[in-house]
Amino acid sequence: MNLTLPEKIQLLRKRMGLNQGQFGAKAFNLSEETGRTKIKNIELGKQKPTADDLVQMARALNVPESVLGQVSAGQSEQGSSLSRGLLVDQAVLERFHQLQDYLEMLNRAVSIDDEELIEHIAGKLSDVFTYSGQLKAINN
Repeated sequence: MNLTLPEKIQLLRKRMGLNQGQFGAKAFNLSEETGRTKIKNIELGKQKPTADDLVQMARALNVPESVLGQVSAGQSEQGSSLSRGLLVDQAVLERFHQLQDYLEMLNRAVSIDDEELIEHIAGKLSDVFTYSGQLKAINN
């Protein structure tokens, strides 16, 4: 599952601990009320951010511009994920019960280029495989 641009913006804003007004004021040099309105509309997909808006928001969020600049508002990256994604057989997902959830989280973390979160999820994935192996050894 990939995030839409409005979802990425909202997630990154919340990780920075900013409300919509604070973020809008910081990104666009507006009053908090005007900034809140603009960010609210962008996060709801009612307003498509311009290329300049994306640059300003990325700077305010301290992320590379490419994190926000690759998809347009309301559009998912889902269509391109098939050509560069990882195919996991249903039998693997059934054997490792938490795998599906962690893979979805990992996709989201990668889409926002959050290295700390990627590392955390990779550790959880490792635990899923390790724990499953330990259970198999105990049962044999």
